[in-house]
Amino acid sequence: MSCEPEIAQAVRDRGRRLTIQRAKILSALRHASDHQSAEQILDRVRDNDPHADISLSTVYRTLETSTDLHLTSELRGASGISVYEWNDPGTTHHHLECRDCGRTEEVDLSALQLAEAEIRERSGFQADIRHLAIPGLCVDCGPDDG
Repeated sequence: MSCEPEIAQAVRDRGRRLTIQRAKILSALRHASDHQSAEQILDRVRDNDPHADISLSTVYRTLETSTDLHLTSELRGASGISVYEWNDPGTTHHHLECRDCGRTEEVDLSALQLAEAEIRERSGFQADIRHLAIPGLCVDCGPDDG
């Protein structure tokens, strides 16, 4: 399998080597249209290459490493199951997650960049809130204000 140059470069830029297994896992996640669980990623890898010799534990280890390296983001849902997505360099995005029905929607909250700057200015702490899930109740599950 030939590796996607963007994935290879991103991994190398972080001082890691790119194995064939990592390349297949990260490529499957990068081309997913939404968040994916480790099991879904493994299914996508096997759909793309039925002979791929990759275990679920390899997927989990790759996701843990790639999340630590900020290549991917982890979002732990209300069900406790983690889902992942590829991080395009320099991007931020956030999610609103209903704790009743589990619905998740992406939302652009530019004010969080201001919050990061204020935290850094006040305390020197380097907050990383490029990817954030905000729990609460969606319009369907919240109290009826009518």
